[in-house]
Amino acid sequence: MSAERRRTIRAVARIEVQDKDHPRERVPLYISGNVSEGGLFLITMDPYAPGTELNVKFNLPDDPKPIEALGAVIWKRDQRQNPKRQPGMGVQFMNLSKTDRERILKFVEAQAEEDDKTSKKP
Repeated sequence: MSAERRRTIRAVARIEVQDKDHPRERVPLYISGNVSEGGLFLITMDPYAPGTELNVKFNLPDDPKPIEALGAVIWKRDQRQNPKRQPGMGVQFMNLSKTDRERILKFVEAQAEEDDKTSKKP
């Protein structure tokens, strides 16, 4: 995952993410800490083990059409490992449609442009 992390840009985003296989555990099940066309970081005190598959469903801000994809946990960080960092898990998309990948990329690029404008203000 480290190579993937370096080649895709990410947007910090607080997005409610449902796990369609476990819809009754929590509503929303997770909050995303960031998103990229390759996957999500999901904030949770109880991350799943690497290799666990999730059927995720979420909406990007200002986009009413949900994105649904199969994802796999590729790394996790719990509170005991690093109490100063947010606990959670990195989920890589496994079957994201081309259309949904493009929607995510458009959102991420717009966030990067906004961040760039904000950082250049005097």
